[in-house]
Amino acid sequence: MRKTTMIAAGLCALALLAGAAPPLPAQGPLTLYYQEVEHDGRVYVFNTPEVYKEFQASGEMGKSITLIGRGVDGKTVVAENETAASLYFFKHGLPAYEHDTPKPYKPPFDIGWKDGKTTISSKNAQLVISNRMQVRFTSENLDSNSATAGPERDSFRIRRMKTKFDGWAYTKALTYELQLNWPDTANPLEDVNINYDLTKGKKAAMLKVGQFKVPFGRQELTSSGSQQFVDRAAVSNTFARGRDIGMQLWGTPAGGKLDWRVGVFNGNGRTVSRNDNDDLQLNARLQWAPLGDPKYSEGDFDSTDKPLFSVAANYEANTRQIAASGATPAHQNEQTITGFDATFKFKGFSLFGEYFDRENDRTQGLSDFDDEGYILQAGYFVIPKRLEIALRTAEFDPNAARSKDIRSENGIAFSYYWNKHNHKLQADFREIEDEARGASDREIRFQYQIIF
Repeated sequence: MRKTTMIAAGLCALALLAGAAPPLPAQGPLTLYYQEVEHDGRVYVFNTPEVYKEFQASGEMGKSITLIGRGVDGKTVVAENETAASLYFFKHGLPAYEHDTPKPYKPPFDIGWKDGKTTISSKNAQLVISNRMQVRFTSENLDSNSATAGPERDSFRIRRMKTKFDGWAYTKALTYELQLNWPDTANPLEDVNINYDLTKGKKAAMLKVGQFKVPFGRQELTSSGSQQFVDRAAVSNTFARGRDIGMQLWGTPAGGKLDWRVGVFNGNGRTVSRNDNDDLQLNARLQWAPLGDPKYSEGDFDSTDKPLFSVAANYEANTRQIAASGATPAHQNEQTITGFDATFKFKGFSLFGEYFDRENDRTQGLSDFDDEGYILQAGYFVIPKRLEIALRTAEFDPNAARSKDIRSENGIAFSYYWNKHNHKLQADFREIEDEARGASDREIRFQYQIIF
């Protein structure tokens, strides 16, 4: 700093030989200016013409540096800034002005981008912004007995376009989440919640309130952006209904080896702010992963020298109001669902299985019934972390007491990843059979996803 100042002063020396110096011509990006004026026994020195003009008009300098007895003949020097003071001492051959080197300016927040997320951090808060877009093409070949009109159709679709805001505020123990899905024009609000870590960063016990996914079903808890197929299995959507409004106690202690969750919710689905009966929905989930957290992400991006696996149990109890339909009167259905899931990952191979069993106890003289379903899915990276092939088989029995009404799904998927699930291209083929209708539908889907 001192060396730079002395060089700058040297550039002014020629002009200073004549007394008061006019502005020097620019040397590249550098322009130097110097003026000194004696007034009321003091020496006033300036480094910018604007401040000098203000002083001529008002006799006041404003913000300045006062150096008592440091000038020629012991006069007090009043300098506009440190550069002006250094130029004065250089001109008059006086000892250099000693001062601290100013620290470089640091903004009150940091901004960074990684893996599709923009992070803005300050001392008391953090905001993470991300967007997820899924563009899909579907070619359907529908059976004449299918419930959907057909028989063939091709279509493009913006499957999802989500904007997510999450981070922490005031303390890292208090986190928040807001997510919107723009194509759902009737109901775009998906997640809005706050979460407080009661264990101050250990994540052993936390409290979450607001709207979010209820703790039930591994494939449902896995983001739609982290699937091996273009979308979840129909069986998962049948039993695990996703988001609701409520509160949850949960924790992931031991580095995620244990994942426990229990919560109560309205039981009517997302954004429905009033319960339709006097019973709240109860959900619970317990997962054990002894070798480390396999994460809620399909495909094996994470295992290296050891396998990762987990086993889990799920529970849900809820009484639902069912509207009249045809000859079926309006009634209540007291549902109890149990579920089990397991996942295994090792060196590019992944295996996932999920089973559901539901009891339906109905009023208005309607008979009770049970329904059940399962998903079995496997994948393997032909090119590590780049090209993956996955297979899926799933089955739903809508009434265990009836025969020949099974609905099944079988398919194969290909995925190419540029940056894991953040940037990928997928294609899958599915055959969906419905025994009751005698229908067999086929479809091919292509989907591009980017998180940015």
